[in-house]
This record gives sequence, C-alpha cells and structure tokens, in this order.
Amino acid sequence: MKLAILAAASALLLGQSAAAQDGFYYGIGLGLTRTSTVSPVVPGYEADATDVSLALTAGYRFAGTAALSYGIEGNLDVLGGATMSDGADACTGSSPSWCSVDTVLRLRGTLTNQLANGGELTWSLGAVMVKGISENGPGNNLDTTGRGLSVGLGWQPGGGMPVRVDVNYDAIRDDNQPAYERDLDLFGLRVSYMF
Repeated sequence: MKLAILAAASALLLGQSAAAQDGFYYGIGLGLTRTSTVSPVVPGYEADATDVSLALTAGYRFAGTAALSYGIEGNLDVLGGATMSDGADACTGSSPSWCSVDTVLRLRGTLTNQLANGGELTWSLGAVMVKGISENGPGNNLDTTGRGLSVGLGWQPGGGMPVRVDVNYDAIRDDNQPAYERDLDLFGLRVSYMF
C-alpha cells in the first residue's frame, strides 16, 4: 500500500515538471513529526512518539495581486510508524487511544507572500487525513483512519535556494472507529527540495 502511494505520488510529481512555469510546483524532502494522543475515557493519560517521514508536496499557485498569491497544495507524509508510549506501549490496554500513525495526507488552501529579499512565506489551512492503528479495547488493535484540521507555515529563502521549511499542526478529532472517543495531535517539521 505504501509503495503504491509513493509510486503514484512520484509519477504525479514528475509529470508536473513540464508545467512548473504555469504555477505548478512540487517538492520532496524529509520530516520529523511529534504525535500525541489522549482519550477522555482515561483522564490524565497521554502517549506520544517522535517519528521521521518521507515528505512529498505538490501544489498550484494562482496569479495574485502585488506580493500576494493564493493556491492549493497537497502534502503526503509517509512515517515510520513509531508506536506511541506513556512509558509503556500505547496499545497494551491502558487507554483506547491511537497507537501509531503511518500516513498523513493534507489538502490545504495557501496564501503566499513574496518577501523583499526574494523569499516566500506561505500560510496554509485545510483538512488532514491520517492512517494508523488505534486500540479499541484490550488486545483489539484496529486499522484506523482519522480526519481533522490542518494549519501550516512555510518559508523558502531568497537567492535561488530551492529549499522550503514547513511547520505543521494537525488536530484529528474524528475517526472511523466509533466505539471510543480519542484525540490525536501532530506537530511536524518538514524540509523539502522544491522544483
């Protein structure tokens, strides 16, 4: 599944190279994500993990006014699937929380400001979908898909540097396993080479 997603994303990114002058852009990089999860069923419980990821970006920027332009952007982060912990594995029956996250997909609207030095500052707001594993009772670990809100801030320096640094926050408050309520928060840093 991961290989198919990576292959499709790579084909999409490579296919956009000829149209880059028309407002398309894409990037490939690495990310570092801090995940944390809680469940109201067990007050005071919080598990977390830090994970690395392959970070893919594709977007389209529309013409704007003066130094501002707007667009749409998608991000795909393929994480290592680190297991969250509060000192013990999050999937051991302590709480019906998220155990791990392996894929993060964001679709957001963007607003980009061209800076005086030629750099760019990009704000983004939209939706996020994550795939991972959650615990739904002792010994009952299930594949889970969650949805929520995503915000981000990206900076690309001037001077022809094709590198972009992004900071993201994702708040997942809904998932497809209705037996228990659980929250998932992701704080991420991505560094991408942009085309």
